[in-house]
Amino acid sequence: MGEYANLLTVPDELALLLHKPSGTSFVGASPGAATAAAEVGELVLHGRLALRGTAVQLRDASSSGLPWLDQLMAQLQRVAGRDDRPVQLGWWLPLRSGAFATHRSVLVERGVLRLERRKFLGVLPDDRYHPDRATRDALLAELHGLAQGELPVDGRRALLGALVHRSGLDHALNLDRAERARLRALADRADLDDHVGSAVLAAELAMAVTPNAIVLADH
Repeated sequence: MGEYANLLTVPDELALLLHKPSGTSFVGASPGAATAAAEVGELVLHGRLALRGTAVQLRDASSSGLPWLDQLMAQLQRVAGRDDRPVQLGWWLPLRSGAFATHRSVLVERGVLRLERRKFLGVLPDDRYHPDRATRDALLAELHGLAQGELPVDGRRALLGALVHRSGLDHALNLDRAERARLRALADRADLDDHVGSAVLAAELAMAVTPNAIVLADH
């Protein structure tokens, strides 16, 4: 499994936070766009992608041990062609419209979400995905610790915090004004080193160019 052995990635963690304890999700935070953006940031953070303006270029397509990530890199390789040309985010990201569903499935497989099959009016699928309370609470506690300045800022936390802010999920999760301000500073890449800052910027560009992304403003 290499670098990702037994760990939830940032897209997985974001997908988990997007689920309410009731089993529904925060649709106003644009789960698809936010999760696809998290994938881009994750790959830049781990040196798999390089940001080239509003495009990305594949740098390392070796196996990660994660099926979703390996499939994503194979898709990028096909799009980039033999000369490994940069791929514009605005062109490629619509191909990742199923990102949220992909990471929801990862969480179900890992036992972090419990799938409850339901039908609305006995006909229409109306499934619920109930998060493991202990896992979600621990992640929320870490997010609060980050937003309160009590935890050190590493690449993973910076990326997750910036995405939580830019998607508007910080409001949905009831972070207070001071906490949101700290996450906004991460999203603005204040005091981040160049490598982590590039990952955050790549994720934010991905959200900005994703069709139908709803990014909730801070207030």
